[in-house]
Amino acid sequence: MSMKKPFQLYLDQRDHGLLADLAKRHGLSMAQAVREAVRRWAIDDAGVADPLLGLIGGFDEADVPSDLSTRHDDYAVEGYPARRVAEPDEGKRG
Repeated sequence: MSMKKPFQLYLDQRDHGLLADLAKRHGLSMAQAVREAVRRWAIDDAGVADPLLGLIGGFDEADVPSDLSTRHDDYAVEGYPARRVAEPDEGKRG
């Protein structure tokens, strides 16, 4: 289990409402939504374009799939539109 450090945050009414709405829409607690936002901001700020790095810290221990070590590529591209590449002879009729 990861050790979490307490952090107190004061939000104005508008930001509190935005956070509450985002968390609810994504099925997260407000604390989880803040953690997700911090992780995404850190990746964006670093200019990282590698989708694999987006997985760092993306799972709570209870949410880690048991087959992550063998299906890591599947999880890395999950959510990205699949692009079908045609086989060299595909479409040719003989």
